[in-house]
Amino acid sequence: MHAAHPILAMHEARALAALLGASAPACDWIAMPLDAPGSPRGAFVGGNPLDGSWLLDAELPGPWVFAWSGTLGDSLFASDPINWMRGPTALNALCAELAPQLQRHHKRLILIPHARHVLSDARSALTWWCDQVIPGQDPNIVRHSPDTDRPFGLAFDPAAFLEPSMLADIEDHMQSLFASFGPRADVVILRDATINETDPEQMTPCPLGSGRLPRAYIRELLALHVPESTPIMVQGAALN
Repeated sequence: MHAAHPILAMHEARALAALLGASAPACDWIAMPLDAPGSPRGAFVGGNPLDGSWLLDAELPGPWVFAWSGTLGDSLFASDPINWMRGPTALNALCAELAPQLQRHHKRLILIPHARHVLSDARSALTWWCDQVIPGQDPNIVRHSPDTDRPFGLAFDPAAFLEPSMLADIEDHMQSLFASFGPRADVVILRDATINETDPEQMTPCPLGSGRLPRAYIRELLALHVPESTPIMVQGAALN
């Protein structure tokens, strides 16, 4: 990865709490800057933000809260066309509900798009970005997320966009995604994905370098499209 980018390491929240002798926070993992390991940048709250039971704890460590954009489907990673039709309205309603709480506690909810969620591709994710991150501004002029105290942001996780049908042209897809998200993302998440062994129609996450992402090409795209000030987030053991 490009050496100039700030690096955030993802640590399993329960394991980290046990190591520090503290109570586990209401999150799955915590993002720690490598150059300031005692100052969490944020926490990932798993589950489905659109299922009616998802909760955001204002006392989570760090100013950022990471989450999926959610789905209206029956399970978190099932493909469901209802997301294209009713998903954006449901997500915008959730954002309107959460915005006052986020602003009051100086938190930023950073959504991670996924191929099977409401924010599933560049078009849906950037439409949301325009509405929630730069409302009222011209996206042809404002191509970067503003460096202000704002309630929402967008993460770019290249592997999360992958479907098995995309693998034959993966470099073309990565070029398009990086061009769209690279300048606008609050953070780039680098992990990998491979075809699910039990369901060949689905991708499954795996450690960086052990899946289908073209690693050398990803480095080139990072240098070309992602500002050096944008943090790169990796699993704690994926720093090489």
